[in-house]
Amino acid sequence: MKYKDASKQDSFHLDSPQPDEIQNENQDFQLESPAPEVESGAVQNELFLPEYDPESPIDDGQLEIVGFEKPAYAVAVDGIEKPLQFHYASSLLESLEAQGVQVPYQCREGYCGGCRTDLVEGEVAYLQEPMAWINEGEILPCCCVPKSPLKLKLKG
Repeated sequence: MKYKDASKQDSFHLDSPQPDEIQNENQDFQLESPAPEVESGAVQNELFLPEYDPESPIDDGQLEIVGFEKPAYAVAVDGIEKPLQFHYASSLLESLEAQGVQVPYQCREGYCGGCRTDLVEGEVAYLQEPMAWINEGEILPCCCVPKSPLKLKLKG
């Protein structure tokens, strides 16, 4: 910084080029950033649908016992009359979405608790231990699968 006479309004200025001295080095500078590119995943408040149908059989290399098919469990959701079934999906959330049930979510990995759902009846197994706090009688569909037929009540 260079200081001038303190009695004047402009008593100092920075050691940077004056506006008429600035060379236009950044021709592509923009005041507003461009909209971020969205990957093939879901955007907040939109239904996430992967490129394949999670409830259709695929050869995913999952351990199978010869002579036994993967179990299918009935899933009843309070307020939805359509019969639902969990069979091939990798999580309960994916299965519900594939069948047209909109479940609120954020992270899809058990960290936030955004998909917290009341488990009215049945039993689930967690694929990974959820990090979000869940109360007794609640489940996180994003990281669990049914172990029996289920009755659910969605939040909100």
